[in-house]
Amino acid sequence: MVSPTPVCYARRLMNVARGIALLAFLLGLGRAANAMVVVQRDFPELVALAEQIVVGTVSDIKQAADPSGAPATYVTFSDLTVLKGDVGDTLTLRFYGGESGAVVVRIADMPTFTLGERAVVFVAGNGQAVCPLVGVWQGRFHVRFDAEQQTDVVETDDRIPVVGVAGRRILRAPTTPGGTTAAAMPLSDFLESIAGELAHPAAVDTPAR
Repeated sequence: MVSPTPVCYARRLMNVARGIALLAFLLGLGRAANAMVVVQRDFPELVALAEQIVVGTVSDIKQAADPSGAPATYVTFSDLTVLKGDVGDTLTLRFYGGESGAVVVRIADMPTFTLGERAVVFVAGNGQAVCPLVGVWQGRFHVRFDAEQQTDVVETDDRIPVVGVAGRRILRAPTTPGGTTAAAMPLSDFLESIAGELAHPAAVDTPAR
């Protein structure tokens, strides 16, 4: 019987270690997903807890293993308007879950993105958190062009038009059997509200995101 060479043995150990690390991640993620409670965030909390706040266009989406071997989805934003934090020409956010080889991980309620879409994102814990958005879906707002107003307007993650910001509340358009009727808030007004909150922040508690 021929003994494995040191190089082959080392490769086997590396493969086993990667497999153990991936299994540990998936088991841990399953527990985290089952136990995770998403805290309701108001407008001042979104602004205060965010490490970066940007408006950007999705220019790249890539699914690959992260450095630990766990499946991750990397979403890159370009054409940025930065309202808070240090950001370069582009911003890449890492979301846990996706496809890596034969491993597929899907996480309920994780925001998903499409190439070319534009959004306002409130970012915190990028590269560390399972979801790098404050309040998960609460930290993402769609931006779309409104033909009637001839300007960009803002919608929530579930595509309900934002109609204003009043104190601590982000006001959503009321829904009716025929659809929403209130005019959506222009992006420029939404960004002014963010800038105003940054300049004169309301008191907030800052527990886990």
